[in-house]
Amino acid sequence: MRLRTVLLDDHPLACVALPDCRLARVDKVLPGAPTDLVALLETGSLDELAVAVDTGVTDDACVPADAPVLAPWKHPRKIFGIGLNYGAHAGDLGETAPRTTPASFLKGDHTIVGPGEPIVVPPDIGKVTSEAELGLVIGKICYQVSVEEAMSYVAGIVPILDQTAEAILLENPRYLTRVKNYPTFFAFGPDLITLDEALAYGPLESLRVATIHNGAVHREDTVSGMTFSPAELLSFHSQVMPFYPGDTLSTGTPGAVGIEPGDTVRCELGTGFAELTNPVA
Repeated sequence: MRLRTVLLDDHPLACVALPDCRLARVDKVLPGAPTDLVALLETGSLDELAVAVDTGVTDDACVPADAPVLAPWKHPRKIFGIGLNYGAHAGDLGETAPRTTPASFLKGDHTIVGPGEPIVVPPDIGKVTSEAELGLVIGKICYQVSVEEAMSYVAGIVPILDQTAEAILLENPRYLTRVKNYPTFFAFGPDLITLDEALAYGPLESLRVATIHNGAVHREDTVSGMTFSPAELLSFHSQVMPFYPGDTLSTGTPGAVGIEPGDTVRCELGTGFAELTNPVA
């Protein structure tokens, strides 16, 4: 399934994509279901929703095709990022990729923007970069889990554009929290793609992750090029802290690109499988 949040009658509304590409209200496909995607994850209703979609959806459940698309949600408990998880990107920063344990950071929910919303470059902070990443969306409480079982806690994947004040980061790598937390520095969506649907396109290790800048591929790699796999990242950090439904683990980028007002950046997962596009202001 592909799940999306749209604006309808001035309220965010959780929707599910139908086989004919229309969007239907989750609460009408599955009566009594929450209208918020994080709440839907918390109730563990994805399997039940999938059965309801397969059973058939009436026209009155569908939303207008021109309903504005929002970020999937605005207030997760955690946005968790991974740094230097591809060797090529570490080289961009004159660093070596961590080999023993992953490098990580947290972002506040004030950084969130949705598809099509502008990424704003703050004045007077020097070079800012945008980074396409594969995001893991947690579907149930995940704490102290093994690598082998980690992916069973993942509800799905999502395209991400993570931004960094790179000039400041190069002053001191300990500034990581600071350089990641300007407003609009985390774009994600439009779709939460359930893990079963993502795997229908092939093993996650073969999934292409690409940073696209003004229509041209800046850098791309596959998930197999990560130093630490998605399962290893989730398992490792779950030993430290619990993850909750709606938490997003951004798994690192194959390459960051400098951005300026007037640019457009895009995250592509696969080839035409899933993408996120944002203008730069």
